[in-house]
Amino acid sequence: MEAQIIQLAKEIVEAYHRKPTDRRLLVAIAGYVLAPPSEGPPDCSSPPGCGKSTIAYPLVSRVNALLGGDEAAICISLDGWHYSRAELDRMPDPVEAHWRRGAAFTFDLPSYRRFLQQLVLPISEAPPKLPFPTFDHALKDPLPSPTPLLPVHRIVLVEGLYTCLDINGWEDCAGLMDLRIWVDVDRETARRRVISRNFAAGISESLEKCAERVDGNDMDNGEFVRSHRMQPTHVVVSVDELPN
Repeated sequence: MEAQIIQLAKEIVEAYHRKPTDRRLLVAIAGYVLAPPSEGPPDCSSPPGCGKSTIAYPLVSRVNALLGGDEAAICISLDGWHYSRAELDRMPDPVEAHWRRGAAFTFDLPSYRRFLQQLVLPISEAPPKLPFPTFDHALKDPLPSPTPLLPVHRIVLVEGLYTCLDINGWEDCAGLMDLRIWVDVDRETARRRVISRNFAAGISESLEKCAERVDGNDMDNGEFVRSHRMQPTHVVVSVDELPN
């Protein structure tokens, strides 16, 4: 996927140079299916499934390198906007909410939308330090990021399953993005990746239990997003790398 990352980085830099100097370039990176943080400890900065974050973070590094080492580009994960477990407990059906953690309704959409609305303001009018949440794997809940978004961060990549969703208020967020990158993968490859990595992360005690959860939640989320995505500006195909 290296060639795809290189080409994407070039196009992001070109779009960045076309923006006024007091505006940020916003880039959404979404994909077919991702394992949610759920009740287990997987690294939400590298969620399994479509390979989305396999692209997002190398892409940030490549963009910054093309800009001469400037730290203008930053990647933020939508996972920080998961509702906490305590908030899930207060939902009408807390059992379903915990089981479906990772579905669109288990995210704090109003808070996420307010954050993006600040990003589209002229930098001179936005707060000089913009806080945002991250996901704490030890607590299995979101926490404030230790470092805020700064004026120097003029290219913001937001990676997450629902960043290109076109319904139920999410379309307002997707519409604020300058670029929308969709990371595609076939269903069976996504399923295999999620089951394997969920098992490695200890979310379930057996591959069979992992498969049950993936088939009953993650794959449905992926199909939902595929069917309700805003038109992407770029499509990247995620493939398994061949061993050397």
